[in-house]
Amino acid sequence: MLGDLSLVEARLQDWVVLGGEKEVEYWVQRVYADACLERSTLSVSVRKAEQLAKTAGDEVALARIAAAVIDALYSDWYSSRDARQWLDVLRGVAYARLLALPAPQRLAIAAGILAADLFGEALASAAQVAASIGEWTEASSEVSATVRGNALGYALEYFSGQRNWAPAHAIVDRIDQLHAEAGFGDVAKARISARRGFYYHYRRGDYAGALEQSQRAVAFALRGGVSRAAREAGITVTLCHLMRGEVDLAGKALDVEERSIPDGHLMLRANVHYERSWWLALQRDVVGAQRELDTACRLFAQIDEHGVMSLATPSMQAQLLLQVGEYAAARRVFEMRTRRPDAWLVDMALIESQEALAEGDIRRATSALRGGLLIAARIDIKGCLWACRRELMQLLELAQQHDIESAWVDSTIRARLLGVDRS
Repeated sequence: MLGDLSLVEARLQDWVVLGGEKEVEYWVQRVYADACLERSTLSVSVRKAEQLAKTAGDEVALARIAAAVIDALYSDWYSSRDARQWLDVLRGVAYARLLALPAPQRLAIAAGILAADLFGEALASAAQVAASIGEWTEASSEVSATVRGNALGYALEYFSGQRNWAPAHAIVDRIDQLHAEAGFGDVAKARISARRGFYYHYRRGDYAGALEQSQRAVAFALRGGVSRAAREAGITVTLCHLMRGEVDLAGKALDVEERSIPDGHLMLRANVHYERSWWLALQRDVVGAQRELDTACRLFAQIDEHGVMSLATPSMQAQLLLQVGEYAAARRVFEMRTRRPDAWLVDMALIESQEALAEGDIRRATSALRGGLLIAARIDIKGCLWACRRELMQLLELAQQHDIESAWVDSTIRARLLGVDRS
């Protein structure tokens, strides 16, 4: 867990000498080590651990294996269908059963349950688990800081998805305390910094904070000899530069991302095409942006992705239509979908406001703007119209003139660096 592969292998080899290869616990620890240190032997360890656990009828061991596998796959941006078997295992873990387990096992399985829920599986126990993580970690100082940190990281992501920031703030405070512990090594720091960079800072519109945490994650990952957290953090670096209109820096970050994609990894390839669409849109190259977005959508469909990108790609399509003045078509991108998260309601209102502004109807423009920014301020989202800086700034200037959500408008202009037209 500290990233010291040679020490891990030495300890496991000592265990083999004592007959460890016949024990379920040896193989469970093998799975943990291979998953954490990104070893190519993970699939072999999983098969052996699963075989012994099933023979022994050890359901807890199976749940621990499932947690490690799902953690690795989810953290590495693989599709949930690659983890179907193990998702089924965790779906059957009742909250009451977790309470009866020793703290190390409970926290390891809890992290897996939250990862499974974040895969889009909607596990029944996830809400109770997320609500309990803070209490469990605080009462378990004897448990490895890495195990506690991983559970806290997934709880942070869970609450971030709900934009429930009060428990997220408390979790970040606990994460800060872990950094002072000797058992919190570079691999653990890389993972928690990467997750915190995006799910805490980026999602709250703190792009400077997100860049700082993501760059720290890359440094920790390099020291720990792992790449998964560095790839995840690299994506956040690109997104921050895109959100702030820093076209040259975003282009360089995109090149780094593309070079780091493992062979055959369709999800990461699709994500790069999506980000490159955004990058081209910032330069008002709508044709090139549409071409990249089409490629991204084909790849996402191929891997059966139903996560955040199924929301982001329609919004990007609407923004490309907005850039060429196709207001009605841009609105229809949202209206034809029954699932409308709050962020989409903001985009729809802004598109309506922009259309009214283009027609010279200031009253309708300000009315739509007032409704949209009321939602944006309530959920504290600063990433609206991310590919349309020119249009967004025009709307925010209108909001300033009519004293609409002034505090949110000012903070968004600062966070997105909208004071200078970089598009």
